[in-house]
Amino acid sequence: MTADQPIGIFDSGLGGLTVAAAVRKRLPHEKIVYLGDTARVPYGNRSPETIHTFAEQDAAFLISKNVKAIVAACNTVSATALTSLQEHFPELHISGVIEPGADAAAGARRIAVLGTRATINSGAYVKALRERYGENLEIITKSCPLFVPLVEEGVLNGPIAQEVIRHYLEKIPEPDTILLGCTHYPLLTEAINEYYNGKVRIVDSADAAANDLKKYLTDNNLLASEDNHGSLQLYASDIASGFREQATRFLGTDVPEPGKVTLTD
Repeated sequence: MTADQPIGIFDSGLGGLTVAAAVRKRLPHEKIVYLGDTARVPYGNRSPETIHTFAEQDAAFLISKNVKAIVAACNTVSATALTSLQEHFPELHISGVIEPGADAAAGARRIAVLGTRATINSGAYVKALRERYGENLEIITKSCPLFVPLVEEGVLNGPIAQEVIRHYLEKIPEPDTILLGCTHYPLLTEAINEYYNGKVRIVDSADAAANDLKKYLTDNNLLASEDNHGSLQLYASDIASGFREQATRFLGTDVPEPGKVTLTD
């Protein structure tokens, strides 16, 4: 691997662009290739075998773009297929979002993990948190399925967002830390913070994944030169109406014209 190769990031859809945004913020000189498997989103209702197959196809596409590292910016893949991906492509550093998110939760006493049903049911965050902090950490898990359509519709603040947040969070004991276990959820950070009147710490697994990637690149002398201009190439397996609007929302800036790809073995 060389420092001037791009970073690869993939997700089952566009939510992983929050990871891409965090990577661009921390590593502004890097070239990024992003793949959203929008033709087959979501992965959460698929069998483990299918998720493994899809994840391998996603990674193989990014490897064809000569990437130096890959971030699986998908909680379902991170929970279900990350180990098999790492074994299938041992020549490349492949990281996920769950382990970095758990690392970033240090110091919590009562933590609420918010995620999709598939991620919560996998138990992956609880396992990662227990491995790090033992039984003294109180862990609450809550699936919040309506958070995803809120984000995709751009309803990030206001009475509707607050009512949906209240619907889920008023039913759990108040935590001191919230871990956002879905790449859609960082866009609701402000609204969640408002619900708790700024009294809880919010850990963003997208930020944590970007920090984890930066450490790997730094430790292995793979950081792009500061003379380089960062760039983003965006690919998707389906480009539907409203694609660029949603992608812009997740990335926080205008997106380049996407390329359409067909994913196979």
